[in-house]
Amino acid sequence: TRPTRGWLRPSVIGGHEAKPHSRPYVVSVQFGGVHACGGALLHRRWVLTAAHCLRGTGTTGKVVVGLHNLRERGAATQTFPIREACPHPGYDRQTLENDLLLLQLQGTVTLSRTRRLIGLLGREPAAGVTCSLAGWGSRGHGGLSPTLQELEVTVLDTQMCNNSRFWNGDITPAMICFQGHRKGSAPSKGDSGGPLVCGKQPAVAGVLSFSSPDPTDPFKPPVATSAVKHKKWIQKTLRRGGCSPSPGAGDTQTTPSYLHRLAFNS
Repeated sequence: TRPTRGWLRPSVIGGHEAKPHSRPYVVSVQFGGVHACGGALLHRRWVLTAAHCLRGTGTTGKVVVGLHNLRERGAATQTFPIREACPHPGYDRQTLENDLLLLQLQGTVTLSRTRRLIGLLGREPAAGVTCSLAGWGSRGHGGLSPTLQELEVTVLDTQMCNNSRFWNGDITPAMICFQGHRKGSAPSKGDSGGPLVCGKQPAVAGVLSFSSPDPTDPFKPPVATSAVKHKKWIQKTLRRGGCSPSPGAGDTQTTPSYLHRLAFNS
């Protein structure tokens, strides 16, 4: 059967340009000097993104912190090689279950107005809550936007997302589905790995994981992996300063589910 999902395309469709450096925790994960995914700076040496962002590239990529315009890297930015890539031990490439990745930087970020840390949300966002996301997007022209785009979204009810008209049971308890506030607005491929940010004090609720091949399809809303439900694994990895050999008890709260095999969209 034809896959019903695709990796998010590189655009915050229907969004608008963020005020420069208003989201100093958003980073660009790059391979071969090209932006591939977003990420969130949780620690001066650690970035949270999506596990599928590696796509067999190993750890040869770089992380750019403090970036607003992809074409300009002034004093506001710092660039770090990736020292170690730690995907969640329960990550499944076919189902995108536990689609989280912690990247350890080869160096320490110097915090400033343009480079700041962000914490993890304390509790799962409820349906109807307004959150936001940001990424370097195409704005409908097929290429990356030079500047960071942002979009307000609303968290959707998981039970509704799982009904037969929507994802038909494919959304697990550790996934969050959401929709853009305006009709036709949605994240897309290069936004993968970017943080879903919620709360009066901005904090990471999840990491963008997948959407349908048409990101604006209202019956296949985009989906993030919950950072809240994986908080123990994230905190343990940061504490030990490296990858965990295996998932410990209570590291995740997911249930098995049959999902379609996913395909990359170029």
